[in-house]
Amino acid sequence: MMSSIRQLEKWLAVLALATLTFGGYAHAQTGHSPRDMFSESVSPLKFDETVAALKAEIVANGWTLIAAHDLSAAVAKSGQTILPVTIIEACSGKFSVPLLKDDQTRYISSLLPCRVSVYQTSDGKVVISRMNIPAMAQQMEPIVSEVMLKANDSFEPVIAKVLAKAKAQ
Repeated sequence: MMSSIRQLEKWLAVLALATLTFGGYAHAQTGHSPRDMFSESVSPLKFDETVAALKAEIVANGWTLIAAHDLSAAVAKSGQTILPVTIIEACSGKFSVPLLKDDQTRYISSLLPCRVSVYQTSDGKVVISRMNIPAMAQQMEPIVSEVMLKANDSFEPVIAKVLAKAKAQ
């Protein structure tokens, strides 16, 4: 019975996330947009400089840089062209292990590792995009929410340092 309740709680959390992410209806009712689930910052650096600075700051701040995926290059292999987009994946065992070691919270693994997108817009802006963790954490059970917010408090300064370096140049 208890595992059925926990399973139901998990599915309700996933359903809430899907509703917020894809919910045009929710937008009409609340004024919130699916874009509210993301945070974005415009970088004063060029695209490649922003990607390099983020990678360096991730490592310098104790996170593990898992991968950087050049989506533009991947798409080019199929004969298509898009403006630059790179997805950077980072992880911190300090935040992920408490959730991944427990069967009741391991479902969150589909959101791991932390992912940041750097993309260029058609008008030349370079944008750093990531999930709006405070908004998403509100939809999660307390232990997941607490860890997500702590990870966010650790990771947002990484982005802030990149933006500050850019302004100093």
